[in-house]
Formats: sequence, structure tokens, C-alpha cells
Amino acid sequence: MITEAINYVLNEVHNPALNHPTLDKSIKNKVQRSKTVISKMKKIGDIYNYLSKFSNVPAKGERLVYDELKKLGLKTYEDLYVEFQHEFNNYLDEVTTLSDFTIGKQYSSWDIAIFSKTYDVQSGIYKIPGNPELKAIFIKATLENGKYKNEWLVQNEVLKYYFYSLKNKFSTEYEVNKAILSSKVKNIPIYVFIKEGTICTLSGIFEFVTYTIEPDNSMWFTLKKVDIYKVDNPVNEIEYERDFTEKVVKSLSDVAGRKQRLKIAPKTPGIIKVVTTNFKRNPDVVAEVLDRADGVCEFCGNDAPFVRASNGTPYLEVHHVIPLALGGEDTIENAMALCPNCHREAHFGDNRQLSKPRKI
Repeated sequence: MITEAINYVLNEVHNPALNHPTLDKSIKNKVQRSKTVISKMKKIGDIYNYLSKFSNVPAKGERLVYDELKKLGLKTYEDLYVEFQHEFNNYLDEVTTLSDFTIGKQYSSWDIAIFSKTYDVQSGIYKIPGNPELKAIFIKATLENGKYKNEWLVQNEVLKYYFYSLKNKFSTEYEVNKAILSSKVKNIPIYVFIKEGTICTLSGIFEFVTYTIEPDNSMWFTLKKVDIYKVDNPVNEIEYERDFTEKVVKSLSDVAGRKQRLKIAPKTPGIIKVVTTNFKRNPDVVAEVLDRADGVCEFCGNDAPFVRASNGTPYLEVHHVIPLALGGEDTIENAMALCPNCHREAHFGDNRQLSKPRKI
């Protein structure tokens, strides 16, 4: 339905304006930018919230686009607002929420700009409005070389992030900096997105620890990640497995602390929402590879360790040599039937043979 809603707005307002032969180029540029905003929307309620900015005819002196469109008989957002409300009335409550942001998942700068209602992809810090306090603060951190370099102080756990500055002037009085400085006292979560190119990956929920003033008067925050077990947002499967593995490694090196924690640890585990996405794998590839293996692991050469209770066939697991997530093909040439032990080794061991395509 979101596609229908986007096309409705584009066809009613943007496309007629952009295709009009006499509309001034500067006005078309403004229309094109708003078209980009609408095109990036993912929920109908987000479109409605954007249109609500235009629920009233602007005051004189602030209505250049409105006046130019009306002069040519073109429809404006102000005209469309009520029409859109009637057309999509059953979907207006479908809006993006904080819980839609999954730790470990990739987002665009537009996803962040739209949720913050700034519709500005150039910012690095976004205040997410709430009532009366902020609901959250979103940060886009680019970890690249530069005059003021953001970096991990502890990999994936503690982030050095520079203050917002204006013409190289740093100040605790800038609104976005003040918001971060007061975030811990006001219990406002900080969502940190690591930006690489156009992709922003939600690293986690962080909290403000302290800030540092350098000799050149530049300033940076120290932000510490909150344990994913202590936040409400869902986590994707890859991030959950990475986090859990790190916890196990730390526990292995902390024998005394581990034994103390085990004495008071709850016997019934809590619940965390882990989001999984998967490829639409071809069942014929799996069946063909299992048939080819004929009950024998295609790496170690041993018989399958047991038979399936469901159908009595030898239990082997089909493994893609070049993972699908890395561009591997879902073909029999890129797949092997492995016993569970070899399959685990293929994913977590250091035997490089399993990373090479099998010659069939």
C-alpha cells in the first residue's frame, strides 16, 4: 500500500509540476527535492506527517512555491493534505517507531532524516522529538580519516564522537551537543549508526559517559554501548551472535568473576527479540546435493552420523561454499553436503579447504 500512497502524491503534485513547460527551474528544484523525500518514505503515516506541515496555506512572504504552482493551476501539498487523509484514512496511524530500528540492521540517511522529521540528510546528530522530553538522539558516525576523527576507543563498545561544531568552533551550548550532555540524566537513549558510504548500520544503543577538550579546543564525547540484553530494540541475528560470542570470550578469561555471577544468575533466561532474514533458497539444489552425497560427508568422507527421524534419510547439512550473503550462487556447484561437525568447522574453524569451491 505504501507504493500506492507514494505514487498518489507524485502523480497529483510532483509529476505535473516537474513536467510543466513554464514552471521556473528554481521552483522545479524545490519540487524535485520534496519528491525525493516522499519517494523515500516507508510508511503511509510518515507521508501524512510530512504533508501535515502543509495543512494550512502559508503566510504571505513564505509562499513562493505555493503561489507559483497555483498561478499555473497546479495542485499543491496544501490542496492534497485533506484529499490524502480521505484516500488513505485507514493507514494514517502506520508510522515508523523507535522499535522499528533493529540493532545490526542497515539504514539510509533518509530513514533517519524522515524519522527525525528534519528531512535533512546532511546532519550528523538528530534529536528525535517526544513529549515533553526527547524520545531519543540519533547519531551518524563516520569512522574515516579527517581533521576530527571519530573512532572506537574499545571496538564496538566505546565510541569517541566529536561534538557538532560550526566553522570549527566547538561549544557545549549548541542544542544538539546540549542534548547529548544531558541525555544520561534525562534517560534519553542515543542510537549510534556507523556510516560507510551511503549505508548507516545501527551499532547499538549508547549512553553518554563524559567529554574531552583537546588542546586545539576541539571537543568529543565518550559514548558507551548499552548491553543489548538491557534494551528493548530487536537485534538482527548476526549482531546477536557476534555479541554473544564476545560475551563468552570475556567470560572464559574471567574465571573468578564467572563463578561469582553463576551463583546469582537466574535459572530461567529472559527473552530478546532476534530478527532473522533469509534467502529464498532453491530446495532442488539441496535435494540434488544430498542425493549426490548419498549419505557420505563430502568433506571428511565419513558416513552421516545418524538418520532423520522424519523420513529415515542420512542426516547431512547443505553448506554454500561461497556464502549467499557474500554473493555466492545457489547452485549445486557451490554447495556441499556436510556432517554437522564439518559444517561447524566450515563456519567457525580455521581449515581453509572448506572455503574453496568444490570441483564437481
